[in-house]
Amino acid sequence: MFGLGLIPLLPGALHVLIALVFDVLILTMFVWMLASWFIAMMPQAGGGRFMRLLEGIVSPVFDPVKKRIPNTSLGMLSIGYTVAFIFVWWALGVLGTLMLLALPGGW
Repeated sequence: MFGLGLIPLLPGALHVLIALVFDVLILTMFVWMLASWFIAMMPQAGGGRFMRLLEGIVSPVFDPVKKRIPNTSLGMLSIGYTVAFIFVWWALGVLGTLMLLALPGGW
């Protein structure tokens, strides 16, 4: 298995590439969500270049979903981000699987 295991993988170079792209996007979203929690708990830490890089990768996928979820929080943690992450994770998994199944085997 060449993928990270988040998207089912079929044999073929294009299948591997698509699975890796979706896997990396899902993992990046997870790291961004955890990092945003830590920054919310320690605002003096700031974000820095690493958070700006993650924000640039995650924002185009995450922001349209986040806009439609009400802003709720549990203490300092935003529950809206967690709900949006779960929905986007599911949507990317379904989209990646459908893309891989639409390709002929061995590509």
